[in-house]
Amino acid sequence: MRNFRDYGMVIGLAICAITGGCTLTPAPETPPLVSDIRTSGRFLQTQSKITAPADTGAWWLGVGGKELDALVDILRRNSLALREARLQADQAKAAARIAHGQRLPSVAAVTEASTNRRQGPNGKFSWSEAYTAGLLVDFNTDIFGGLRAAERSARLSALAGEISLRAAEQREIALLSRNWVSAVSLQRRADLARRTAESFRSTYDLTRQRYEAGSTAVSASDVQIARQNLESALVDIPQIDTDLTQQWLVLDEQLARMPGETGRSFAGALAPAVRFDAPVGSPAALLANRPDVAVAELRYLAALEDVGAARASLYPGLSLAASLTFQADTPGELFDWDRHIASLASSLTAPVFQGGRLKAQVRLKEARAAELASAFARAALAAVVDVEIALAELAGLHQQKQLLDAALETARLSNEIAKGRYGQGLISILAVLETQRSLNAVEQNVILTDQVIANARIDLYLSLGGDWTGSIPAVEPAQKS
Repeated sequence: MRNFRDYGMVIGLAICAITGGCTLTPAPETPPLVSDIRTSGRFLQTQSKITAPADTGAWWLGVGGKELDALVDILRRNSLALREARLQADQAKAAARIAHGQRLPSVAAVTEASTNRRQGPNGKFSWSEAYTAGLLVDFNTDIFGGLRAAERSARLSALAGEISLRAAEQREIALLSRNWVSAVSLQRRADLARRTAESFRSTYDLTRQRYEAGSTAVSASDVQIARQNLESALVDIPQIDTDLTQQWLVLDEQLARMPGETGRSFAGALAPAVRFDAPVGSPAALLANRPDVAVAELRYLAALEDVGAARASLYPGLSLAASLTFQADTPGELFDWDRHIASLASSLTAPVFQGGRLKAQVRLKEARAAELASAFARAALAAVVDVEIALAELAGLHQQKQLLDAALETARLSNEIAKGRYGQGLISILAVLETQRSLNAVEQNVILTDQVIANARIDLYLSLGGDWTGSIPAVEPAQKS
């Protein structure tokens, strides 16, 4: 009988060795849409011109220069959102370590000391002591690779967590940049509102002085119109100042610092733009750089591994257990080799009736994998569309900015001419006020266009994967045996 047990153990170990490389994970299939994108040669908007810094690693330097760069450093240190993303990545790494540990043998140390009280034949009680120490080893042979598939799924999820952290950082930097650009635009609008009010005030003072001096070219109505334009200009200033203060508080919240710190140190100047060709590369290179696409692919591959783990649960499992213990009556005799007890056992378990639960679990995991394959394709398509939209928008905005710059010069010249002619009494106050309003409208449009261009540049950087100098780790899909 003992030989039969030994042979059974040997056969079980042989089965483990033969089937140890098996996996029931389905082979990954690249969605057709992703394959089409990877084989495409170029973007539609390849001739677009944009503005950006020479250092594409710290792309925000092309938007806000050193001031924004200092805020990015604060964001990386203090951001609560990034802290949560780091903790999520740590959790995924810990889950991967747990999955790896489940594949390894479990070893437990056992120590026990007991005292027994017994009654002898003569009715007297006696005391005895017993000591036990040893090791217990359990090992799941994982014949059909369920634990290995679960480990690969956890490792892929951990890698997705790392890349998601990088993506979260880029999104937070982009959001910080947009909030900062909004604050800059509000400050420029506040400065413009005050300059406009001063211009209307000068016109009003000049009109009032000429009227009080008895000039026949100026009427009381002219004075009233000039005053009305001055008061209308002053009305806008408090609201813009309030919006600017609120925007500074938004920056304080994102930077996780006390309210008011941003407003005290805010300078607010957009970085000078330098024309250059956008290094967008090819759609295939885009998919390699976009962290959200990489995360979508990793989640799809992890879902395939979950399918393999679910399939493995349909088949028998072989477990091995071994123990080595020592028993003695005194501590000094505990590790006497003659007192050892060794055992080696194996158990084979197979599902017989689970009410369809296991098969339903497989179908659930397969449906989940199909869903994530579709999400992978959708993320790839969205990445390409994001770049196309950003390039097209920047091309149109650049042309618009050139026309606005020309219109601004014309409006300034017209305003200066109108002021001079009004001072000479050649035109009415209405003509001067009209040129002032036109100049103010063009300057407002320039500020808003600069804000839109800066945001479009941020969108392009983010659509290209943020840090162009970075690289996404290569993914090696599991091979089906």
